[in-house]
Amino acid sequence: MGTFAWYTGEMNIEEEKRDCFAKQMIKLLNYGGMMGFEKVSLYGYDLYLLSPAELSQKGEAEFWYNYFEDSGWEKAGFNAKNSKFHSNKIGGCEFCDVILAAYMLCEMYDETPGFAEVNGDIVDAQFYGGWVNHILGTDFSMKKRYNLWENAEHIAFYDLECSEPFPRTQLRCLIPDYLLKAAGGTELSDLFYIIYGTESLEADQIIPSSYPKDVYECKKVLVSLREICGENFLEYLLQFLRMDRNTRGSVSDIKLAELAKLSLVLPARVFVYLAAEIENESFWKLWKEWKNKVYHDEQMKQYASEELQKQREEWKERVIPEIRTSDFLRQDGVFTFYDTPDELKGKGNYYLTDDDRIFWWDGTDEVIISDEMNSWIEELADQHGKLMDLSDAGCGDAFKGENFIKDFMILLYEICDRYKRIFPFKTMFYEFIQNSERKEYRAAIALLKKLDEENREEGKIINYAKWDWSMTSKNVTQNIARLRLKRYMSVMANKKVRKKYFKF
Repeated sequence: MGTFAWYTGEMNIEEEKRDCFAKQMIKLLNYGGMMGFEKVSLYGYDLYLLSPAELSQKGEAEFWYNYFEDSGWEKAGFNAKNSKFHSNKIGGCEFCDVILAAYMLCEMYDETPGFAEVNGDIVDAQFYGGWVNHILGTDFSMKKRYNLWENAEHIAFYDLECSEPFPRTQLRCLIPDYLLKAAGGTELSDLFYIIYGTESLEADQIIPSSYPKDVYECKKVLVSLREICGENFLEYLLQFLRMDRNTRGSVSDIKLAELAKLSLVLPARVFVYLAAEIENESFWKLWKEWKNKVYHDEQMKQYASEELQKQREEWKERVIPEIRTSDFLRQDGVFTFYDTPDELKGKGNYYLTDDDRIFWWDGTDEVIISDEMNSWIEELADQHGKLMDLSDAGCGDAFKGENFIKDFMILLYEICDRYKRIFPFKTMFYEFIQNSERKEYRAAIALLKKLDEENREEGKIINYAKWDWSMTSKNVTQNIARLRLKRYMSVMANKKVRKKYFKF
């Protein structure tokens, strides 16, 4: 058991859009904190280096770890050559959220029906699409979701073996209730009639010349036809629905005269779901069998005013409002803070902020450094400057001579072992190794050692962490002592922010 996500469509991305799609997919995964690892072994120690999701020379990206969740799940990946994204078990936190956003991007690009789903439920396009629009600067809307009948068919046929192939819950997932005003129309009415039946249609309560009025008249005619045809009702109806428009328009059979008149303005599906209701049959199973056999040449009436139709189109085209990354990745589930130790109670719960995303700072407002974080980094930069003023290339007795690389390796290993799951970025590790003779880098590592020593006592709270990281309170796994080490290493890995504060 576990949480799984998938995409119900084919991921058919137009050839001319594939390069853009691939770049956007990788950016989404990168800003979502998706990582792989590179293992390095030196001096008898094994160290795992963080490697943000990126395309290989073969045009593939594979990852299984999320930087913000500090947890790994089963491998997921993207192939830019065929524009296919895949995942396995994904948990229920940040890793899960980013995977679902990736599938949402697939949904936005796919011209054919398809939906991002998690454990069988269609995901909220407003939430995941909002983050996609924020990160990528896109203007995706909910328009595709409003192709109600086409989408319902896709979902129902995909889940045909279920007792209810397209229940009300799926419609609610497809389009939340508060957005249904844009979906109003004959397709929505048909879906409600299929889900709830047509018992609510009563002659004295129906508005004349309305769609419910025509459906009601159609039902009356079909009930009469059932009485005449008996057990041959469905067979007889199918033969009628096979006829083209001209044939139906000139039908001479008195039993079919009224039916033929209605068929010129009503879709064949109306006759089928009414017949299925009369016969107590499964509409979707019957429709899948009949869909390609019946007419599709009706010329429907315009039941809604031009003004209302225009308003609905405007609603459908509205760009999904953006959601900032820190809000998108905010975790506040049932188990997020479960079993928080007494030592941490009263200190407030941990929620992701832009301070935890310092690795992605680029000078724009994508990552906004808080005043508190700014002051802390400035203080560290001042300490760094003082360390460089010491003897031995700026570090006193720390990390000197030929032992620098070995001491650096051991320090990183011990920090990861002591605070749990604090891994250096691959780019940072190799840059510091290559510049081991420069005092700026030596002083930066001396400062890292100092931070380690200062936070050890407070960081012991991590000992409450369970073997299952996802079942441990976020207040434990993201305790402030551990965050200080993690944030500092992110600053050192981001050349832009490091240059801004530390001048190297």
